Amino acid sequence: MKINNLLIILIAISLLGTFLVFDRLPDKVPSNFNIDGEIDRYDDKESVIFTGVLPLLVYLLMKFLPKIDPKRESYLKHKKAYKITQMIIVLFLIMVQWIIIMVALGFNINVEIIIKLGIGILFIVIGNFMGQIRQNYFFGIKTPWTLANETVWKKTHRVSGFTFLIGGLIILASSFTQGIIATVLLMAAIAIAALYPIVYSYIIYRKISE
Repeated sequence: MKINNLLIILIAISLLGTFLVFDRLPDKVPSNFNIDGEIDRYDDKESVIFTGVLPLLVYLLMKFLPKIDPKRESYLKHKKAYKITQMIIVLFLIMVQWIIIMVALGFNINVEIIIKLGIGILFIVIGNFMGQIRQNYFFGIKTPWTLANETVWKKTHRVSGFTFLIGGLIILASSFTQGIIATVLLMAAIAIAALYPIVYSYIIYRKISE
């Protein structure tokens, strides 16, 4: 796969911006937020260097993995899905980096809403391309049953496209709730998007194997 010049430029701009504001950051910066968007852990400000480099590391990892996958030919078949997923994940990580920096600098932003909107969009975008993903060892819903049977893989990923879409919409809805309701909605989204496809792959495999 070719290098995504746009992503490299955005990563470089983010890193440059991080170094430019580094001296203005307090000694401790947020490193974790709870479900309500409240800071529940701080780290030394040097941690923003790692979170700033993280998008680049993820990008390079996703460039490297297809080269060592025994089913590397599958990446040619789902090239668009892989490229879009790579892009949306890197953009999400860049967004998180600048949320950390802006909060550390004292900007009054609603972390909870921004993060949930970001995750919801992430789920929806990935779900839109799930059905295109072909059998491989690094990308997609990898269970013993999807890896053992290509038909199970295809059926599971078609279903996963729908469950990720529903999960993403639920997460978007949870952006405007708080407390126990927000927690329940997030748990429901995770169960629908991630757990249901795993159970579904097992059920389909058993039916095919009978």
